[in-house]
Amino acid sequence: MRLPVLIAVPVHMLVVWLTFLAVLWITRGFAGGVPAMGLALAAAGMLWRRSARRASRRRAIVHGVFMTLALAPLAWVLVPLAASSLPPLPADALAESWPTGPGRAVAVYRFPADPAHARHTALVFVHGGPGAYVRDIDRSFFASFAQAGFDVVLYDQAGAGRSPLLGPEHYTHGDNVRDLAAVLARVNMPTVLVAQSYGATLATSALANADVRKRVSHLILTEPGRIPGAAFSSDKSMSEKTTHAPDATLAPTAAVMGRLMAPRALLAASLPAGNTLASQEEIVNHYTPDVQRLLVSNAFCKGDTALLDSFHPGRFNLIANVRVSRDAAKAVTPDLHGMAAPVMLLLGECSYIPRGRAMEYFGVYTPARAHLIPGVGHIVWGNARGRELARDAIVRFVDGAPGVLPNEPTKRSAQRFVNDGR
Repeated sequence: MRLPVLIAVPVHMLVVWLTFLAVLWITRGFAGGVPAMGLALAAAGMLWRRSARRASRRRAIVHGVFMTLALAPLAWVLVPLAASSLPPLPADALAESWPTGPGRAVAVYRFPADPAHARHTALVFVHGGPGAYVRDIDRSFFASFAQAGFDVVLYDQAGAGRSPLLGPEHYTHGDNVRDLAAVLARVNMPTVLVAQSYGATLATSALANADVRKRVSHLILTEPGRIPGAAFSSDKSMSEKTTHAPDATLAPTAAVMGRLMAPRALLAASLPAGNTLASQEEIVNHYTPDVQRLLVSNAFCKGDTALLDSFHPGRFNLIANVRVSRDAAKAVTPDLHGMAAPVMLLLGECSYIPRGRAMEYFGVYTPARAHLIPGVGHIVWGNARGRELARDAIVRFVDGAPGVLPNEPTKRSAQRFVNDGR
């Protein structure tokens, strides 16, 4: 049966694309995707010859042009995006390597407590992402807690920042949970656990373990991401920015958008573990400082974009991000209402994170306190005023002193809080 040209051409283009993607998936990007490209080329040639035998010269030429156009973006996927070796990182006297399991280690940054004010209590920060790292803004903020007597420990999660790359199959939410448990065991003192964004997801899964709960004296969830095992929801409060205060999202340039949405990077992150379409090193190098500044810009409030000048990007790992996020969505949602450690929730006024996601934590914990910090976004210590308020809120909470900000939201007022765009 001969299809009309207006139908045959798009159908044949689709067949070529699907052939490429199917072979790429089956072969796990073998030989950089060249076999997949070869079979896509063969499929295009076969479809063109079959059509050309029964078509006019003009139709055959038109069909050939469109088959060539179908192959062009596939060939683009085979072109490396960046160098396949990582440039050396600048020396960092504070960085240590802590083993967390067989073949695993994380980069750790420690700030010992001021001996004159030592509390014999640690503060461990779990950053967001996944696939991200401890930012310089995080380091400068948490270093100040050492002056208040806390032994401060920050670490880059596996495969990002200064932590070594691993095989993609080892980037799982469960592995991250075990890494956190190993860090807490090595710290080996009562710990104030501060968890931001995905870090809250990670900490929540870790606290399902009784041994981890014994080590944590206080839990602070700052701008938490999805709860572990969160069910899909298309509700606006779970899928869109709901806060009325504007954030500082930068308009992407064409060059940045091209790097951000590069099909080769997205395919390399989505194919099964162990695929050889592109190396991790190439994908890490591809996420250049300008791309990372765009990604982090919405974590500040409008008017604070100048703060991005002080943001020094590190190694972001898209492959770890995709694989860990996928795994966290399948994790068990624990019930931690009876946990002995008190819980505090800190939110930013102009957060881009759908507010309903934070409210889901009332279904996991019984927060003793919550504060909305004005003038900040997803990074609640993202400006001078935010650093002052966030630090004061954490210290007061640990000391059992009343907070200076209103206690909101509560479980009872959560829905109104979301509806009011706060």
